[in-house]
Amino acid sequence: MTLLVSLGPASPVAGEIEEVVGLAVPEEDMGASNTKTLSVPSMPGTRTPTYIMVPFCRTFQQAQRYCACRYRGRLASIHSASINSFLLRMVHRLSNAALVWIGAVSQPAFPRPSCHWTDRSRWDYSQWVPGHPLPGHRFCTSLCSNNGRWMSVNCRRRLPFICEI
Repeated sequence: MTLLVSLGPASPVAGEIEEVVGLAVPEEDMGASNTKTLSVPSMPGTRTPTYIMVPFCRTFQQAQRYCACRYRGRLASIHSASINSFLLRMVHRLSNAALVWIGAVSQPAFPRPSCHWTDRSRWDYSQWVPGHPLPGHRFCTSLCSNNGRWMSVNCRRRLPFICEI
């Protein structure tokens, strides 16, 4: 079964499941297309992103390309505890994965690794597992579905991911 939940026209790759979940988008009955949206309140005057949970596994770079090519988006950047909690609930609802890619990267630096979002947005929030980000190498970042914290992971590992558009 292919389930696509979307705010716009798109069709999933055959045999893969996608679900598009938007912030502050009212639920609507889209007829027989099996579509759903998940709503949470947004702050007035702020941009309201849409997050897409992609449950099939890709490397970090492949996930980035997929988000860009498929949705003209990027891996999700997280700038608040409320967005982190929202994405954690979305992962629980749509996937059984222990880890999912988000759009953060850490670079080796002394005395602590430097971190940045791949969309070049401001680094103003983090939720690292104690001991992370790991030092010594470039690492990509995953959201842990058991506790909502972030872990440094080898960028070649294949994980599900969250796109932001």
